Amino acid sequence: MFALRTAAARAMPALAMRAAVLPRVIVAPAFVARAGSVSALRAFSNTPMAWNKADKNLVTAIESEIKHEEEQGDEVPDYITEYLKSSPFEITNKVGSDEVTLTRKFGNEEIKIVFSVSDINSADDEEELDLEDDLEDNGQQGKESLSASGEDEDEGDDLESLTFPVRCLITITKPSAGSISIDAVAQDGAFIVESISNIKDSALAAASTAEADWEKRGLYSGPPFAELDENLQVEFEKYLEERQIDGDLANFVPNYVFHKDQVEYTHWLKDLKAFVSAK
Repeated sequence: MFALRTAAARAMPALAMRAAVLPRVIVAPAFVARAGSVSALRAFSNTPMAWNKADKNLVTAIESEIKHEEEQGDEVPDYITEYLKSSPFEITNKVGSDEVTLTRKFGNEEIKIVFSVSDINSADDEEELDLEDDLEDNGQQGKESLSASGEDEDEGDDLESLTFPVRCLITITKPSAGSISIDAVAQDGAFIVESISNIKDSALAAASTAEADWEKRGLYSGPPFAELDENLQVEFEKYLEERQIDGDLANFVPNYVFHKDQVEYTHWLKDLKAFVSAK
């Protein structure tokens, strides 16, 4: 608006001169066009009123989604609780964080496993991996069949096939020998090892900064695990299983990712609502 008024003011002498030598009919339309532009700009300046309505509509939509999610419940499923009770791993899970960390001691070793909730997006075939519906349906069917048959099968067994690939960074550290860093994928009830890096610097192995992570990625990671001698692959898998990095953990990881994703989504919706509602 300020720029328009300035342009109009600068244009007035020129318009006056042209009016002296040209018929009014030429000058008048130009002035009318400018007046129309001013009116249009003034109407546009009032559009924030429309945003208020849009805000309200968005908040209503968010509230509807929050209600739907809360109706599903956010309790930790039994198969997750049961695994954590019997597992030597301790879980670190911060609300709002994408990462989950599992830690345990094994002799003089410190073992850490880190995985990400965002890996749920790697389930690329939505029709075959409709996880929410499958978990609900299989969980209910499993309970009904157990009630009818009286068998003592663990409820988690019914969910073993409900999985999707989750990348895991497994670090095993010894006080005076640095660590090994293992890139693996938890899928279909097994850990698929991709590569193994040796990190001799204990300080670097324990560091969790972005700089340290970048330096670790620059280390030689050996040949692809699948190209190693078959006997070496088998023995290394046994080495991991002895530390309970096994099929039970490989089933737990994607199930936990699915649960945490549902919880985080609800928190995300509430934070979004709080922002949009703020005056």
